[in-house]
Amino acid sequence: MQEILSKKILGKRIKSLRLERAYAQIDVANLLNLSRSNYSQIELGNQYPTFNTLCALSRHYKKSYEWLLHGEDNNGPQAVLPVASLMNELETTLKNFSSCLEKLENELQSLKIKIDVS
Repeated sequence: MQEILSKKILGKRIKSLRLERAYAQIDVANLLNLSRSNYSQIELGNQYPTFNTLCALSRHYKKSYEWLLHGEDNNGPQAVLPVASLMNELETTLKNFSSCLEKLENELQSLKIKIDVS
């Protein structure tokens, strides 16, 4: 059973990735669209990163979520690829859903016009 995720341990793991590549905090913060201060709080273990931040870190460092969150890497960097595929599929689904909503809105407006004319 996996232990409860510690903000401190997660922060240390993320910091170790940054230091291995000799990045400054501001560089990674800019990559993540965060302030340096906000990113620093993640590394210090004072706050958890958001899902989007974890996703960006996972892609950038080519590490699995499992490794980022728990320090275990049973699947290696390949585990990141299915997540990217799922994200693309989700994006396509949301675009299709948005298109369906637009069509529905147009149909409802056309029905409203017909009712108002009657």
